[in-house]
Amino acid sequence: MSGYACYDDVHDQKYDRPHPVPLVIANVNTLKGYGTIVTDFEKTEVEITPWPVNGWRKLCSSTGSGGGIVSGEFIYKWEGDLCKAVNKAVGGDYVTGRLPPEADTKDRTCVLTREANYHPDGGQVFFPQNGDAFVALLALPGDDVKPEDFLAFYFDGSFGVQIHAKIWHQPVYPVNDDAVFLGKQGAVHACVAVDTVDEFNRYLLVPLTPNK
Repeated sequence: MSGYACYDDVHDQKYDRPHPVPLVIANVNTLKGYGTIVTDFEKTEVEITPWPVNGWRKLCSSTGSGGGIVSGEFIYKWEGDLCKAVNKAVGGDYVTGRLPPEADTKDRTCVLTREANYHPDGGQVFFPQNGDAFVALLALPGDDVKPEDFLAFYFDGSFGVQIHAKIWHQPVYPVNDDAVFLGKQGAVHACVAVDTVDEFNRYLLVPLTPNK
């Protein structure tokens, strides 16, 4: 996840034309392969992926998945043109995106981001504590991920999501000025990351509203 300086080049125009990410409405069907809908945070069990083996011998039964889970609030706040987030489950103070240079900070219709990551050890649950709408940036597994592989899923706030292991994602984007999410994930918290500016010289332009 980025520090603040990572997004300085947005306003210096040091980027190629951003890639517009398609927006889809999140539901049971559109989320297939990416994750599952969460309607009850407490009853939802985090999907833990057994530790991979390198040879042909299998893992012994009931091993390789005992790392446990961690949980905590994921707090989001728009400050000017920056989207900031604090993950109290695993620790972390992030900038997850920045508005385009020409954008009105009071009328947020999209956000620029350059990063995504996945967790090979398990799923990750995001549940809006107060029913706030949000957008989740997701792409299917594969280390050769490209900007055109990403989709933006719009959630109306009536349910949350558990993102499957190995699904590329960013922390979700709140539509309102701020939002608190209940979160839980695998305690190992292994991360594999991509930076689309470094690799493709392009930001991802993520829509935040379904009618824009």
